[in-house]
Amino acid sequence: MTNTTNVVDQDEMPDGEGLARLKEYDAKINARNIRGQWSFEPMMDSVIGGPKPRGTAMVWPWTETRDLLVEASKVLGPRGIGRTSLVFTNPEIAQGAPGSTHTMAIGIQIMRAQELCWSHRHTMSALRFIIEGNPATYTVVDGEPLTMDTFDLLITPRASWHDHHNPTDDEVIWLDVLDLGLTTGLNQAYFEPYGPASQPQRSTVSDNQGLRASTLRPVRESARANRLPIRYAWKDVEPILDAYASDATAGDSYDGLALRYANPVTGGSTFQTMDCWLQQFVPGFDGTLHRRSSSAVGYVISGEGTLEVEGKVLQLRTGDAYAIPNYAWHRFVNTSDAPLRVFSTHDIPAMQALGFFYEEPEAIIGAAEAPRVPASPTKQTYRSDAFLERDENR
Repeated sequence: MTNTTNVVDQDEMPDGEGLARLKEYDAKINARNIRGQWSFEPMMDSVIGGPKPRGTAMVWPWTETRDLLVEASKVLGPRGIGRTSLVFTNPEIAQGAPGSTHTMAIGIQIMRAQELCWSHRHTMSALRFIIEGNPATYTVVDGEPLTMDTFDLLITPRASWHDHHNPTDDEVIWLDVLDLGLTTGLNQAYFEPYGPASQPQRSTVSDNQGLRASTLRPVRESARANRLPIRYAWKDVEPILDAYASDATAGDSYDGLALRYANPVTGGSTFQTMDCWLQQFVPGFDGTLHRRSSSAVGYVISGEGTLEVEGKVLQLRTGDAYAIPNYAWHRFVNTSDAPLRVFSTHDIPAMQALGFFYEEPEAIIGAAEAPRVPASPTKQTYRSDAFLERDENR
């Protein structure tokens, strides 16, 4: 005999009297800061097939933003009210910290002639991609001076003291990216001014953590994997990009040729929460639509093209900044006769750490094998993997 006492027909809806009782009961428990699980059903139904993109695709044209930045430096006056920085906001992200995507904020900052931007630190990780640099200017990160030359990438990890110095008579402009929305959304934002405008610098170059992130490291020390003040100099980066680009088969139809600014100690993502890429799209590149659970922001180093996001086509020109919301179908197209080069930042590491990273129509990030060893024995004595660990290249 079947017990049907607790069997409920899921398709049976309460009648008018039942709905009135349910409404009365909901009000009773809501007053006690309790909600019935049934009230979340519409929300659960709305994410069948995945979340809707948070925010909208955006492009901030350099022809406008540079003029606005210069104007801001004049309006703020010679000393300024805080730093002369403009944050690019997304009009469809109305709650939380101002952001370009729901996790990251991108913007531009100008450092005027003879200016010192006072020292502080915060839990938001930050980067500076130098747009108009000068080898005599520098930022100090945890006591280590990092040169600010054009197209250099400078890393300011979370909780690192930093101040910027311009001893020249020229202005310096850079791109800022911070994991602002992610940090504030988790209620983990801390800020602390140093006190004096400039922090003390390390007494000897041999004390620099950046030096320890190079190819030679002290044998007697344990390596530090994070909070590394790193400068990825463009003079070093561009030849590597050209070397990869010399192979016509390099890259894929989704991201073009995409190279990570790797953590020099671990080889992994640039930050624990963000990954910085250098991308190149060859002339005639006509990208394949794809989407990820991560979001991205970027800056056009050179070239022209279009960015299509959820059916909206946006023009990209040199100096433009852009934002791609999470889980939005998108693709790049190179419309010029020269390579389209893009610096981009992605919140992929944060999504991966939380187990939320997902790609469609196929997995791309980390999915391809590294190049295999080209040699093979003319007369094999041992099996091919005899002396290799599982993660070594075969």
